[in-house]
Amino acid sequence: MDLVITSEDFRRLSSATQKELLALLMNGESERDATPELGDLEIFEPQGATLNASFGSGTPTGKLVFSINAEQSDELLSNLAEKSQQTLRLFAIGERVAIDDLIGDSRPYKDMNELKRSFVGAVNRRLRTVVGNRSAVLFSSDRDRQRIRVLPGSAAALRNAMGIPEPEVEDAFDSSDYEDELDEETKT
Repeated sequence: MDLVITSEDFRRLSSATQKELLALLMNGESERDATPELGDLEIFEPQGATLNASFGSGTPTGKLVFSINAEQSDELLSNLAEKSQQTLRLFAIGERVAIDDLIGDSRPYKDMNELKRSFVGAVNRRLRTVVGNRSAVLFSSDRDRQRIRVLPGSAAALRNAMGIPEPEVEDAFDSSDYEDELDEETKT
């Protein structure tokens, strides 16, 4: 049996249910402010993952996508190369970054191997030292693996540590969110 849980589904669960689910998936090793890593690659997990629901199986790789706080963000940045810090700035500003914006001619990294080795791997190794958890990763990816993201809390902590102002909140109303309700109203 397979069970698919998106990050949005997970956030809607009660705190107690989140902890219980994490404990089950991580064989009793629940971490505060952690969500299960989502996918089969250590660094680019999709937002929703198919996890084997049999007891004791854990996640496919056993990694956890961590949401770092301001103190951890400062410590993370203190020992990273300037190029990695500049790339993290993109995540701080937008949370999600297209892989095409990172790889290619006139981009920070020439190919996926360099991106993984020089940036994602280096940042995740530093993160594991900072948070004291060998299973921690900072990045996840969208289902189609075209965008890499950090959790919103991590993006906010990075903005704070880098002195980037908080983005202005725009009215996020999207009429498509309510199309079904509007259709029902027009029928009556």
